[in-house]
Amino acid sequence: MDHREHGDSAAVEDAEWRSRVRESARADVRAMLRASRRRKAERWLVTATVLVAIVAVLMLLVGVGMFDGQDRSAARPTPDQGQQLVQAVDLDAPFAGTPAEGWADGAKGITAPAPMQVGEFSAGEVAAATDTVRDALIASRIDRTMLIDHNPDSYLRLLAPDARKLLKPLFGTGREPQAQALVSLIAQGHPLLDVEPKVTGTMTVEAGAPNQLIIHTNYLFAYAFEPADPSAVTDPMDLIVLVRAQVDYRLLKEGFTEDSLGLWYGHVGGFGYSIACDWYKKGFLAPAARDQSATHVQRPGHDRASFFDPKAELPAESGCPS
Repeated sequence: MDHREHGDSAAVEDAEWRSRVRESARADVRAMLRASRRRKAERWLVTATVLVAIVAVLMLLVGVGMFDGQDRSAARPTPDQGQQLVQAVDLDAPFAGTPAEGWADGAKGITAPAPMQVGEFSAGEVAAATDTVRDALIASRIDRTMLIDHNPDSYLRLLAPDARKLLKPLFGTGREPQAQALVSLIAQGHPLLDVEPKVTGTMTVEAGAPNQLIIHTNYLFAYAFEPADPSAVTDPMDLIVLVRAQVDYRLLKEGFTEDSLGLWYGHVGGFGYSIACDWYKKGFLAPAARDQSATHVQRPGHDRASFFDPKAELPAESGCPS
């Protein structure tokens, strides 16, 4: 064999070997880069999920402090007026004579805005989101499974799995005050009258951060309770508890871990009016006429009508003794 041919053949084989080594090395580098990017993405997803959870918890804790009892003493009738009001308070129509009289009954008071594209969310996605929020408001504030039985399952199943994990431990464990910014729970031994709550308010939608849709809700819920002694009722507000609830729900659709996808709560705020402070501090609703705690503290600057106005500013002060 010609040594030149052997040398040429060896050179060719060496070149092919080097080419295969380089290609293999490039493939390994590409694989490592993909793995690195995947690990970074996974870390970002986990971090994003943790941040969502932390923000949700902080919002809930901050919002609870705004749900305060308000004094009704300035609006109490005189004894002569009270005698006339006894006959005027109809237990079949307990809201008559109050600003809530003309509000819608129960779920009819919660209406979703007309569907339209909002940011990166299609009209169909927006409609599905607002329908879910409407269901959440009904389950948390109107459904008697929540109100009377204190069973949160119908509400929690509408939320993202990670949000459910955060809220589930707040029920039946003495931690109900941390949940009252989101739900209404009737105090045991204080039954409601057999009438729907009265409801008024609004729901609006806007684009949030990437892959997030914000649904703002601002509603008033009026609940009518059975009187312990009907003959002692001197004012419709002896039977009625009013809850103002401002909750921003957020829909996460991409860019988060699977268990974080879905509906979350964000900013919360509101107040309770004509409430029993002792029960409210425990996370439950009962009328002020049943309050066994110290007398409410009178706070100037708010009349009764302002508490029934969903457009009114939220009061910053508490009417319940600290």
